[in-house]
Amino acid sequence: MWSRTLSGFILGLLISISVALNLNLMLPIAQDVSLLIGLLVAFPIWVTVQVWSYHFSSAKEAWLKGLMVLAPCASLSIILMLMRTFG
Repeated sequence: MWSRTLSGFILGLLISISVALNLNLMLPIAQDVSLLIGLLVAFPIWVTVQVWSYHFSSAKEAWLKGLMVLAPCASLSIILMLMRTFG
């Protein structure tokens, strides 16, 4: 139980930060508005991932599925940041 809680807490935080960053980098609106949208979206995503981690029967499965969601989100964040920096 605690290991699934920890996976949901850590992976949920990383996924919600990544999605908020992706929205901030992709939306063609003012910086302050996109930051507000990111803040409004990040907490529900974090809670959703936390609840989703309890759906799995083992902690290993929760970590693996969470990492499968985190990998594309983090990859997109890195690509967008590189494009903004060097593009």
